[in-house]
Amino acid sequence: MTGSRVFESLNAEWALVCAQAGHAATVLGWLHQADILTDHAHDQEQGLGEVLEELERRDRARGRAHSDRWLRPLLERAGGEGVGAQLAARVVLQAMLPGAVRLTQRLCAGRGDFDETGHVVVASLYQVVRRFPLWRSSGAAANLQLETLHLASRELRADTESTSAGAGAAVVVSWHPVLESDVVTDEPAATGDPADAVWETDRGKQAAAAGLVQDDKTATGARGELVELLLWAVAAGQLPAERARVIATETRPGAQEHAGVSAVAWRKRRSRAVRQLRAVAAQWVQAA
Repeated sequence: MTGSRVFESLNAEWALVCAQAGHAATVLGWLHQADILTDHAHDQEQGLGEVLEELERRDRARGRAHSDRWLRPLLERAGGEGVGAQLAARVVLQAMLPGAVRLTQRLCAGRGDFDETGHVVVASLYQVVRRFPLWRSSGAAANLQLETLHLASRELRADTESTSAGAGAAVVVSWHPVLESDVVTDEPAATGDPADAVWETDRGKQAAAAGLVQDDKTATGARGELVELLLWAVAAGQLPAERARVIATETRPGAQEHAGVSAVAWRKRRSRAVRQLRAVAAQWVQAA
């Protein structure tokens, strides 16, 4: 992906962290104390990168409960002082990096620079890791994502409002925060990416308000991806709002039956919509 220097730099830095003598043993010691990865705790050949890969492999096999379990002892240390706290925070940051990339892709749509948005997301994630509310009894991974989403959204909204204030009469697209509430549940949804789930809800509301869906529950799946593209196109000035509504209507299931036009005329309509969407999608990819 173009403009992803912030994540490339973090991965390069992670390689240096992994190369530091004693880091793997330290993290394995923490996990051993928490009764996690005990079968690898005394493996002197295990590097820090391999430790994280093993944890992620087990996450995929066992689900969110496993990730919550091993994240907690690291989060307990990440809020402290000294090199141990910094190491714990860095391991958690690296583990959450794929989610940070996805969140950046979502938040930068219609805003421009991917790398600038990525810096905001990473800085927000690091703050959340260091100040994680340990009183939360469950949902460590989910709450990390949601708190990062919340904080990054506020930072980006503040930046947009500042830009708008200095733009005079210029037309500035308003930023819609994806999470307004300060409350993050201890019991997130059992499946899926929590940050994506919040985005889906917000996207549905925006799409319903823009007349792109019949209600805010229908902007999901493949339909949701189309709706997101149309929302971005309108916000970025790539497509008039009325044209976006027409395309949304014409692509609904069963739309041809209600259109009252011939099959030939319908194919022409769809071909025009496809051409426009291809051009918009190309701009969307460049913006990311």
